[in-house]
Amino acid sequence: MPLYRGRFDDSRFDLAIFDQVPGDVIMVIEEKIYEILSAESSVTDLCPASRIKVPGDWQGLDRPYVVHFPVSIEPTRDHSGLKALRVWDFYQVSIVSDTYATGSAVAVAVRDAMDGIHADGVDIQFRPGPWYIGRDDETNTENFALTFRIAEAL
Repeated sequence: MPLYRGRFDDSRFDLAIFDQVPGDVIMVIEEKIYEILSAESSVTDLCPASRIKVPGDWQGLDRPYVVHFPVSIEPTRDHSGLKALRVWDFYQVSIVSDTYATGSAVAVAVRDAMDGIHADGVDIQFRPGPWYIGRDDETNTENFALTFRIAEAL
């Protein structure tokens, strides 16, 4: 199953960009991450694919839910100029849940689903560190944030 082909299924955030070939669609990194997470049953058993989102106003969404996005992109150069490679030094995956146990389980499933991916020109590496952000007493939620380093061949 190709990792890249298809359209992102979120009506408020159309990320599809078009290649040189008419009708050929190449996914951007958010779509690739959605495809990885939504295809992994250990993730979707805990958090349905319909609750894996890019940033937006998701406060009314049933919990747990996952919000993922690139934080920074790093240009990669060699002596001849810009290389055909994109590197996101920090790609964040946030988990919002009602309980610590549920949020932690989703965080572990997400980490296991993404860490070590080497497929179709994408390499993903988990960046170890604290991932429990804390409890938000105002919204009565537990919050987690995982970070990854992602490299993509162009």
